[in-house]
Amino acid sequence: MSLIKTKNLLYLLILLLSVITSCNDSGENTQEATINSFTLQPEFNSSLDEVVVGEISDNTIKLSVPYRVSLNNLVVSFNYVGIKVEVNNIEQISDITSNDFSQKLIYKVIGSNGEITEYTVTATNKPPRLPKVYVNVEGNQEYSDDEKENYKNITLRVLDSDNYYTTNTDFIAKGEMKGRGNSTWYGVPKKPFRIKLEEKSSLLGMSNDKNWALLANYYDKTLLRNITAFEISKIAELSWTPKSLSVDYYMNGTYRGVYTLTEHVRISDERLDMDIVSPEDNSGDALTGDYFLELDFHFDEPYKFKTDRNKLPIMFKDPEEPTTNQFDYVRDFFNTAEEVLYSENFTDPVEGYRKYIDVPSFINYYIVQELSKNVDGNLRGSCYMALRNKGKIEFPLVWDFDLAFGNADHITWEQGALSREWDGWYIKTQSPWFDRLFEDTQFVSELKNRWNELKPELNKVPDFIREHAKLLDESQDRNFSPKPYGAGWSITKPEWNTSIIRGSYDKEVEYLIYFVEKRLEWLDTNIKGL
Repeated sequence: MSLIKTKNLLYLLILLLSVITSCNDSGENTQEATINSFTLQPEFNSSLDEVVVGEISDNTIKLSVPYRVSLNNLVVSFNYVGIKVEVNNIEQISDITSNDFSQKLIYKVIGSNGEITEYTVTATNKPPRLPKVYVNVEGNQEYSDDEKENYKNITLRVLDSDNYYTTNTDFIAKGEMKGRGNSTWYGVPKKPFRIKLEEKSSLLGMSNDKNWALLANYYDKTLLRNITAFEISKIAELSWTPKSLSVDYYMNGTYRGVYTLTEHVRISDERLDMDIVSPEDNSGDALTGDYFLELDFHFDEPYKFKTDRNKLPIMFKDPEEPTTNQFDYVRDFFNTAEEVLYSENFTDPVEGYRKYIDVPSFINYYIVQELSKNVDGNLRGSCYMALRNKGKIEFPLVWDFDLAFGNADHITWEQGALSREWDGWYIKTQSPWFDRLFEDTQFVSELKNRWNELKPELNKVPDFIREHAKLLDESQDRNFSPKPYGAGWSITKPEWNTSIIRGSYDKEVEYLIYFVEKRLEWLDTNIKGL
């Protein structure tokens, strides 16, 4: 080869090396080592029933794995740019290599130029998925406003995918369903229902019974007020607190939103345990009870009366059809109790109101209603009472709190009290009977003692709300999202109960927590100051 040719070839090689070096320096022909996708696929992870997509941000990857899925042995499917990927110096093969994700892992991507990009991978278990309740109405029928009392045949399916509440993952039963409620039914698009199964069944670990309720919570944008009130009821140790759980509800194949599946108010060994009078119990001790009653301004049961002094609307729930003697006994007992309560010697320890009223149950009931500042809690509506055999008038349970906890900015028409604010007395000053009870220093002293006993547990209620809001995180999004993905209910639409719109689910929950925290503070100061 001639010298000239040799020089030319050398020149070309130098030029080529220069171009390659220049390209490498400018990054035009090399790419930074990266991970572009990071997923867990069910076909490679038998414990999964859905794809888990890793959230990649900068140099971190977050995996949110379904509840109960072990993090110890998961196979990742990933795409990357580079020569290879390593964890702890072990090469990672997509769809094949398994790792223990119970601790943080560092994924190293080695680029073609030898540079390394590190990703910190963390995996956590999501809260359990809400159970799903499917109701198929015979003939795919719907319910109009005027069909509230019409039972329709249904097939009920309850699916607990994560076995969080029961080991029975999939439950199916026959029964019938009708509407329930008053202001929550008529003219309301998201309707509540009462279910009656053909056979007694325990749904999601709750009591064994035929009778259940699906509460729509349409006016409560947190979807948590009833469940929160029931938690306070448990803390206050009322005779019975209905068990209730948030569920995703489907009817006739269509998603209807987040509902509360709850034990319907019933007399039974596993719910409110009472020995109700029979038609033959018409004299002597047998006549004295047990009776289960409801105080409600709708006054819509066939057997009912109003008390002489305060016109409290009392209705018979069980027995539904009392005999004449039974009806007269209950009516006369309530009228006597009311007359004595407002008499001059009402505090007499023997012949005063304590002869007729179960004071501990009244105090527990008061704490639940005053803390929640329940619009209907001032002996106005949805108020259940028991009259025990040879006993006294008792508040055995509480019910209906969708307009409580500051969720109403109207003024109640009978009492004229603003119910929205977290401060101020409500039941104490705006409720018959309780206005009089607070004039008894002994009653006030017992209330103070009971409040001090319960306060440490009541202080945990805000955390209870936070935890339950987490359970609803994905489902509430569907509840308030447009169709067809969601149920189509609005988080920003004003309703008659309140004109205050906070703009998001998180803000609605924040306000509920704020209300409870501030109300606890206010009541603690003011009850101690009585």
